[in-house]
Parts: sequence; structure tokens; C-alpha cells
Amino acid sequence: MKLSLAVCSCLAVGVLLIPASLSARTSTMAKSGERTKVVCVNENSFKPEYKFRPRHCIFHKRNEPNAEAFFVRTKHDRWRVWNHHRARGKGRAIASMVGQTPVKITLSKPVTRCGHRVFSRAHFRFPKLGHGGAMSIDTCA
Repeated sequence: MKLSLAVCSCLAVGVLLIPASLSARTSTMAKSGERTKVVCVNENSFKPEYKFRPRHCIFHKRNEPNAEAFFVRTKHDRWRVWNHHRARGKGRAIASMVGQTPVKITLSKPVTRCGHRVFSRAHFRFPKLGHGGAMSIDTCA
């Protein structure tokens, strides 16, 4: 009798504590569950801005001047994966000497900067040209 009373009281305490821990977990997830974005340079003003799943973007190499040599311009971007840790997509890169060429884009290494969670690394692969490269991109707008 004493054993069943002890088991019932333990179960009652467990039932009361579980909802409290779940609500605490979901409230912290809501804070950290902010969408991960990317910083793109605005085509008209050349000012950086935050974007989520952009259809077009001018990626800028971090800590470099606003010059065409440090930009990767893309358009018609379609994202197959965009989650908290990485983004993968493809589109068309616009290069001044080459013109438009297909590009595969991978964004990675998310960080929290300037109050936003953003990707800090971009990798571009140009299948038709047979090469690619990675660069650190802007993290604050």
C-alpha cells in the first residue's frame, strides 16, 4: 500500500514537471528559431540587406571594398535546402567577361551578428566552367 502510494505521488510530480520543462524548451526554441538569412548587396544603393531565400543576390566578400572583383552576382536562384545550418541551391551567375553561366550555391557556417543569424561562408561551383571557389561573405547589413 505504501509502495503504490509512493509510485502514484512520483507519477503525479512527473506529470506536473513535464509540461513546465516542455514550455521552457519551446520558448527558448522560439528565440533561437529565428530564420537564418544571408546578406546581399542591394543592386541600386550598394547597401547590404538581409534576405531569406533570395531569388537574386549580390554576394560580397567580407572586409573588401565594394568593387566588382569582390562580388558574385546571381539571379534565378532556387533553393532546394534552406535550414538552420546550411542552404543549397542553384541559379545563374552573371560575370562581366563570361556572361550568364549556371552556378551551384552552398551557404554555410551560420553566425549571429548584429542581432541576426546569418550565413558567413559561400561556396560557388560553376559546372560548365569546371571550377568553383569559396569565400567569406558579409555578416552585417
